[in-house]
Amino acid sequence: MTSPLNPQVRAEHDSLEDYLRTTLTPEQLSNVLLISFNQWDYTTGAIAEVASCLHHMGSQVSLALWSDYPPMHDVGWTTSTALARLFFSPTRDQRLSKALVEAGLPPTCLIKPPIRKWKPLEGIATFGLLNRTQLRAVKYRGTAMGRAILQVHPYRAAPISDDFLWPRRLINTAARSYAFAFDQTSQLIADRGITAVVVYNGRFLHDSAAASAAEAREIPVLFFDSGGGHTDFDLTIDKTHDWDALQVRMLKMYEAWEPNERDNLGSSWFEERRSHKDSSNALYVEAQKLGTRLDVTGKQCLVVYFSSSDDELVELDVDWESYFGGQPKALSLLSQECKKRTGYKLVIRSHPHLRMKPPQDLADWERVVSAVDPDVHVDPYSPIDSYELMRQADVVVTYGSTSGVEAAYAHKPVIVMGPSAYDKLGCATRVETAQEIAAALDHQTSGSWKGAVSYGLMMKRRGFNYRFVTRDPRGIRMLAGVPMDESNALVLKLSHLLDRLKRWYLTR
Repeated sequence: MTSPLNPQVRAEHDSLEDYLRTTLTPEQLSNVLLISFNQWDYTTGAIAEVASCLHHMGSQVSLALWSDYPPMHDVGWTTSTALARLFFSPTRDQRLSKALVEAGLPPTCLIKPPIRKWKPLEGIATFGLLNRTQLRAVKYRGTAMGRAILQVHPYRAAPISDDFLWPRRLINTAARSYAFAFDQTSQLIADRGITAVVVYNGRFLHDSAAASAAEAREIPVLFFDSGGGHTDFDLTIDKTHDWDALQVRMLKMYEAWEPNERDNLGSSWFEERRSHKDSSNALYVEAQKLGTRLDVTGKQCLVVYFSSSDDELVELDVDWESYFGGQPKALSLLSQECKKRTGYKLVIRSHPHLRMKPPQDLADWERVVSAVDPDVHVDPYSPIDSYELMRQADVVVTYGSTSGVEAAYAHKPVIVMGPSAYDKLGCATRVETAQEIAAALDHQTSGSWKGAVSYGLMMKRRGFNYRFVTRDPRGIRMLAGVPMDESNALVLKLSHLLDRLKRWYLTR
């Protein structure tokens, strides 16, 4: 199916209806709950599209638009319902509710939390100050509540190290909010005989709780998210960080695509990033000057390590011992192997995102780099162009950074030492021991260009195009003629102030 707004654009999946029918059984499709705790525009559009499609297929649909109900605002909360009513300017999810009814869904599909006088159905301890490791171990009704709470960042300067103690009020309010979402979702599933659940991403506090409630009842969960650069949204039964499943999708998509189009389309994602024209990557390259090279002389083997952003790795549910126990240890082993080899020069390119990270995280990483003692350290503020540095490299090494697949596209040998979304594509040599690092350095094998292009193709055309949702001339998503835009500027400003005050109280 092509997009009604751009009939030339082909998406990864031809039809949402076909995907749902091949992913879920008829019984599982019979009574589906869509639950949302945020008010972002692209998530609203995804909910509108999936709900409309399910209704068109004959499924019973339940909508739980609960952004304003939990004790803590969700990361995607934008607008106070009370303020919106006071100023007669509906929230985006209120407009979504109206649009769905206009599209033919019965008003009874819109469900409020079923437990009216809610209290946690399992006792929650009153927590004191906890560090990240202690918080990660906290459970609610056997589910990983602590991991979900760790997605609620206290404030911008909060580091990822265990030296930082999370504020008491924040922990306790987030725990109640997780329990609220878990209990209410669980009760709703029981009351309405829900057979499948659709949530956003599954990683954030309330989405994690809702997904866990469904999984505890052995009900399938589908996750919606943003689509590719050219498509409208994604929906998948795979977990957010199931990178093996994502790579299977990439390879399948590449094989099914027209041979005369797939390479150019997949390559365009890399070329836009290399030329600093990809807006989604602008934050990382804004301090870099296009074409600026590292000043190196003499004949040598240049091994360039592109670091990963630790805060994006720390909560992945993986066996870190199989990844050298963490990025610092992996980098130390790499350095030792480079020092054993005459003419090998190790360059560390620190992730540009560290410029925006908490000062302690930057200081911790600089201590890691200092201990490793590379031949050259390209710091996060350096104007050296990462893509030009990639061209200069003889070998690129990462701990899972996207730079690895970009280096494979540039026909470079790539070594990956941590979890990645491209090692199964043939883009990198995965190593797990010092001996394997040594072998990979000695027998340099270029990463698969074809595998890299399949990654780029996915980034462009992942997911689905809208069938039921459209956009007005302003770009606002619409359903059944109802624009699903935000409240007016005054309501948004006051809501933002309200959220900041609440967060200040929870973290002071």
